Amino acid sequence: MLNRIVIILILAGAAFAGTIVLMKTISMTDETGPSAGEEMERRLEKLRSVPYTARTAPSPDSLLAGVVLHVPDRAYPGYNLYCSRTTPYAHLMDMEGRIVHSWTYATGGDAIWEHAVMLENGDVVVIRKMASLVRLDWDSNLLWETPLEVHHEVTPLPDGTFYTIAREVREHRGLEIRFPSIVWLSAAGEVMERWSTYDHLGEIKAALDQRSFLDTVLDDLLAEWDSAMLYESIHRQPGMFRLKGNREYFDYLHLNTITRLSETRSGQLDDRFKPGNLLICFRNVNQIGILDRDSKEILWAWGEGALQWPHHPTMLEDGNILIFDNGVERRTSRVIEIEPSSGQVVWEYVADPPASFYTSQRGSAQRLPNGNTLICDGNGGRAFEVDTGGEIVWEWFNPDVKNGRREQIYRITRLSPDAVEPLLGVVRE
Repeated sequence: MLNRIVIILILAGAAFAGTIVLMKTISMTDETGPSAGEEMERRLEKLRSVPYTARTAPSPDSLLAGVVLHVPDRAYPGYNLYCSRTTPYAHLMDMEGRIVHSWTYATGGDAIWEHAVMLENGDVVVIRKMASLVRLDWDSNLLWETPLEVHHEVTPLPDGTFYTIAREVREHRGLEIRFPSIVWLSAAGEVMERWSTYDHLGEIKAALDQRSFLDTVLDDLLAEWDSAMLYESIHRQPGMFRLKGNREYFDYLHLNTITRLSETRSGQLDDRFKPGNLLICFRNVNQIGILDRDSKEILWAWGEGALQWPHHPTMLEDGNILIFDNGVERRTSRVIEIEPSSGQVVWEYVADPPASFYTSQRGSAQRLPNGNTLICDGNGGRAFEVDTGGEIVWEWFNPDVKNGRREQIYRITRLSPDAVEPLLGVVRE
């Protein structure tokens, strides 16, 4: 009897801006044995993703709100910048959980305020997910708005320009697939350059480990299934996410981070890590990489076999790289610090017990000046700071709750008192 394999692609609907979920049921005869089932499970798992939602699941800690732990002499002092995913606000919060300043702007529509960065003068640049990039001054006056299918990242550069990530939908192998682009904008929000991963897919595949690439997984499946059956099964599913023109999509690479390298020890020793080059993260193929600023050549890559849907890699002053590793297969998240030339993990945060810290999407990790690490549990709507030994010295739960569920956050950023207090009019002796 032939194996019966049913692939059902479900995305939670247009209310959830997310990626494809590939769910499956497998029924086998005794002749195939457990090992065949495990192998098919592994291959199907490579195509699985989880829909983005905006609120946490109900949990026993749903009544926790605000700062629940603060050890002042061990936590790094400052202010925390964050956005709740379904509210049109960016907030500055002190270490006790008090909101000391907020930005908001009625731009119309219900786009998620996914992430915001604050500039030195108090302006914020806000990602209205898949809608626009918005710059507001300290008093929330609109300076400019650029319509763009933007998501995940906006990176200010020293010359006043910005990098961000935008999506485009292109046909690939008979499927509608989302491909990310790196977009370079002027200080006034004008698009100056766009680098498409679709146009450079061959170069990207040549530079990265291809084990988790969509093409690799499809090729594996097509080796066992009739191609017409596979593609017909994909296209006939009624629960697919509907994009413009009733199109269906896969999310091929899922670029979620762009950070500009500063002067570091790694850059002094290895020209690939020189200042100005870009550290990027391709979540869906489990890899981070260094992109040449001018040529966009991938100079270095790492992660396949070690990372599982990572987020927010940043290069530290000593040249190591800090990474939020979501751990979607092991179902426990961690934060690791690696030495890039060897890929050796030199520091790691894992919760005790490990399963108590898990976010399948989102998440960030920021190394603070005192050596502590600020971690964002995105799906849990929670942030916490740990010292070098992994002990929590500050912990906060998003107080925004709707229908008994805490609002999720994508990232949280700790800003120094010197960066914030002059804007607040605070004078210290």
